[in-house]
Amino acid sequence: MKYDKWVVLPKASDSELEALGMGDVESSLLVHRGISTVEDMDEFLSPTLSSVHDPFLLPDMALSVNRLMKAVDVRETVGVFGDFDTDGISGTALLTRGLENLGLQVFPYVPHRVEEGHGISSQSLEFFSSKGVTLLMTVDCGVSSGEEIQKALDMGIDTIITDHHTAVDNLPNATAIVNPSLPDSPYPFKYLTGVGTAFKVMQALYQKKDIELPEELYVFVTLGTISDVGLMRNENRYLVSKGMDVLRKSEFVSIDALIKASNAYKKNLSTQDMSFGIIPRINVAGRLDHANLSLMLLLTSDEAEATRLAEKLNEMNKKRQNLTEKAMQEAERQIKDDFKDGIPSIIFAGKSNWIPGILGLIAGRLSEEYHRPAIVASGDGEMFRASARSIPEFNMIQALDMCSDRFEQYGGHPMAAGFSIKKDNLREFRKEMSAVADELMVGVDVGTTLTIEAEISPSWVNSDSLSFLNAMEPYGEQNREPIFMTSDMTIVDAKRVGVNKNHLKMTMEYQGRLYEGIAFRQGDRFDECKGSVDLAYRPEMNYWNGKHNLEFIVSDFRPST
Repeated sequence: MKYDKWVVLPKASDSELEALGMGDVESSLLVHRGISTVEDMDEFLSPTLSSVHDPFLLPDMALSVNRLMKAVDVRETVGVFGDFDTDGISGTALLTRGLENLGLQVFPYVPHRVEEGHGISSQSLEFFSSKGVTLLMTVDCGVSSGEEIQKALDMGIDTIITDHHTAVDNLPNATAIVNPSLPDSPYPFKYLTGVGTAFKVMQALYQKKDIELPEELYVFVTLGTISDVGLMRNENRYLVSKGMDVLRKSEFVSIDALIKASNAYKKNLSTQDMSFGIIPRINVAGRLDHANLSLMLLLTSDEAEATRLAEKLNEMNKKRQNLTEKAMQEAERQIKDDFKDGIPSIIFAGKSNWIPGILGLIAGRLSEEYHRPAIVASGDGEMFRASARSIPEFNMIQALDMCSDRFEQYGGHPMAAGFSIKKDNLREFRKEMSAVADELMVGVDVGTTLTIEAEISPSWVNSDSLSFLNAMEPYGEQNREPIFMTSDMTIVDAKRVGVNKNHLKMTMEYQGRLYEGIAFRQGDRFDECKGSVDLAYRPEMNYWNGKHNLEFIVSDFRPST
């Protein structure tokens, strides 16, 4: 995208270079991540078990394990309820496999996004009751489901909640609530994802039974942690690093089918491959149909079934991409028509026929493009659904709290939230939310800024530097994939590519050598592809048709001065 300004981060100082013993660029990348000693560098580049904390420090962990030990001893039937995104689906698979491995009969359940919505549903409780479930475990939800958990108790079902969402004032009457976000939690790392919290319960249970954790649990926790944009430091970094290593080296019928469907290269699988190839295909089932499709895939051990489901998800993902692009074009037209005098503090967009499963994608794209919080809604009749996405300077869930009396249901995080609202309340809500945003956004720089880690010559990119960049994996929150800048590159060729011609394929020349680049979703900038430019990009080895080729993934470009 075209950014309003570029900011190049400072270089490592002479003393930092000496302390780290690395090259200029490598040292700068480490310093930008708060790493200034060899010991910290070693732990960052090769995470160890020292980052993994005692699971029994989490609230109610002892209660959870004791209840699960009882369930194992008497062979109770257990239900697992997870949310319909990848965090919830992978966590549901994790608990299902972890408990089955101990001899329990487990019935997993993920809800329908539209018919049931977020949180424990009445339909799920009826399902669990019909299967003879006496213990229910939640993943990535439950802390706001007091009424449903009481209903489960009345049906003879105990509940262990594993969740990471901000707790409500009145906690549910559950057997245990394992949540690192609880105000009195002594757990030293507050940023576990939903699947990460579920993983800690399995870690504690297996530790109590003195049994080694199955390695596939690390793969499931990796999927959900990357998907939920978990803070990629401390314990999350170790778990994802371990899971990626296991995934690259071992056979997993289900995920291997997704890797093949997304044309990724397993031995060099990256977090980018996960974020833009594997995870969208897992998420798409819940967006367009039912998340149970993805859960079935993650749990299958049949290669033919895995291939069939992966191909189905792949076709659904293509459909999702087309629906999203069409909706984005409509949203952009709305914004141009509604905000002729300038973009306001918060963006609203909506259309009755936008399916609920893509609202978050549209809101996220709008928020990124305009650097504003964005709310996108759809619906017909009396009830509307909405997804909200934000920027770091604006706490979305805090803002929605100020308008809470307008919603039928709502919830989420500072950066992402959702709600349902009656049509009659939409106009007043928009007024109230606009006023809240105007107040909270005072003094916030709303221009889009591209952060560049270092200005380099493309010749810096070689096997050694690419190996170092790979060692910085896994990438994520607080460890973003580095973007570099090269000045005075000459564009010698450019063309629009993609089904909708919305990407740019570029060939650049620098000091007598040619470089290939791809600028995603920048096809409308074709006329700017001429002459000498400053290029902001990340280098990547592209695997295609059995060959590895160096390619620059272009974040932005501008005329050289």
